[in-house]
Amino acid sequence: FRLKDELYRINFRDFREIHCESRSYEDALETAEECLNNLLEAMLEEEQRIPSPSQPRADEVLIPVRTDIAEKISYIS
Repeated sequence: FRLKDELYRINFRDFREIHCESRSYEDALETAEECLNNLLEAMLEEEQRIPSPSQPRADEVLIPVRTDIAEKISYIS
């Protein structure tokens, strides 16, 4: 998350196609989780390869994946 122009900008290093913005940190966490889970769900439906997560950096925030999606990913991996 990066605060810029009073917005929290959300980027995912492993998924360059996701970009989100929110006005508060709490909303940014919720938005990030929703964006990530929606992308993963779409990738599963389209049978796209889902990359393994990169090792987290000290300045990054880990976003949880819904349990049902994580189970599907672990099943196909």
